[in-house]
Amino acid sequence: MKKFILSLVALMVSIGIYAQTTQQQAIEKIASANAKYTSVTCPFTKTAHMAMMEKALVSKGKLIFSRPDKLKMEYSEPAGNLLDINGDSFVMVNGKRKMNLNTRNDNRYANLKNTLLLSVGGDVQGVANENNAEIKYLETPKYYVFILTKGKGAKSQYVKLELSYSKKDFSLCVMKMEEANGNYTVYDTPVKEFTK
Repeated sequence: MKKFILSLVALMVSIGIYAQTTQQQAIEKIASANAKYTSVTCPFTKTAHMAMMEKALVSKGKLIFSRPDKLKMEYSEPAGNLLDINGDSFVMVNGKRKMNLNTRNDNRYANLKNTLLLSVGGDVQGVANENNAEIKYLETPKYYVFILTKGKGAKSQYVKLELSYSKKDFSLCVMKMEEANGNYTVYDTPVKEFTK
């Protein structure tokens, strides 16, 4: 019986080590594949789920990412909405509201900027470091999925991020951002154009 228990413990430890290696291998594959591209352009769909609303809010537009620090999300629905990151500049237009700030002076938006840039750029470990997050890893037939749970001291308003990267081209296809109050937003970017 003692030998059986010891064998079972050894098996569980080796499975744990294998899972960790698999997670690290996936992180490295994604980072390496994405590092080859200088820019990514794609249509996106944003679906916002809010506890106070029965129906989700769906928005659409075009995403343009240029390495290392430019990300623009131009909305076609609703037309005129915009998120534009360019270095330390963070511009957001939502209806008649416009926000233009320098992320060097605002930790929360600096965190959001870095989280978005690192996620789209394929740096899962960088996203985890930025958010002081623990990573949980799983695979589906189509995606490498990383669930990042925010740790203490992180500046983000989000408590959990779920990043799903394509097994075909290693690009970010689904990003789910969950807030402490249960609201969450999902970004889908299934089809992309890459520039080397």
